[in-house]
Amino acid sequence: MNEKLSGIESLAIIEAMIKKAKNQYSEDGTLFLLWGWVILFCSLGHFALDYFGLYDRPWSVWFLTWIVALYMIVYIRKRDRKKVVKTYTEEMIGSVWLTFVIMMVVIFIIMGRYLPEFYKYNFIFVLFCYGMPTFLTGFFLKFRPLTIGGVCCWILAIVAGEINFHYHPLFVAMAVIVAWIVPGYILKARFKNQAN
Repeated sequence: MNEKLSGIESLAIIEAMIKKAKNQYSEDGTLFLLWGWVILFCSLGHFALDYFGLYDRPWSVWFLTWIVALYMIVYIRKRDRKKVVKTYTEEMIGSVWLTFVIMMVVIFIIMGRYLPEFYKYNFIFVLFCYGMPTFLTGFFLKFRPLTIGGVCCWILAIVAGEINFHYHPLFVAMAVIVAWIVPGYILKARFKNQAN
C-alpha cells in the first residue's frame, strides 16, 4: 500500500473526518439525566417538606447534591481516562460548567451574607444560573433542546419572581425537566443510534 494520495483525495479524507467529528455526539446525556433527576427529587422534596410542614428544615434535602457531586467527580475521572482525545468543544463545555459551579458558590456566599431574606430569592438565582451553562452547552453542541432548555430556565426565573417563594422549588422542578431531563434522554438516544 505505497500508493500516494492525490491532493484532492487527501482533502476529501480530511473533510470526511471533520464532518464525522462535527456530527459525533460524545455527550451521552448521562450527567444531564443524573443531575436532572437528583435536582427534581430535591426540589419536589423541598416543596413537600415545606408546604406540608413535615420538617422545619426543608432545605436539608439538598445535601444529597454533595453526595452526587462526589460521585460525578469519580465518574468524570474514569470516563476521561478512557478517552484518547478530548475535543475543543468538550473543553469549552467543561469550562462553562466549571464557571457555573463557581458562579453558584459566589452568589450564595455574597447573597447569604448581604441579603437578609435571601431564602426568598435563592431559587430565582438558581434558575437564572441554570440557564447559562445549559444554553451554552446547547449552542456548542448545536443541540437545540438544550438551548431551548436554557431559555426556559430564564423565563421561569422571571415568572417565579411574581410568585410566592414557597412555590419556587416547583419552578426548579419544571426547569430541570425541560432543560436537563428531556434533552438528556434525547442525547442518550442519539448516542445509542450513533454507536449502532
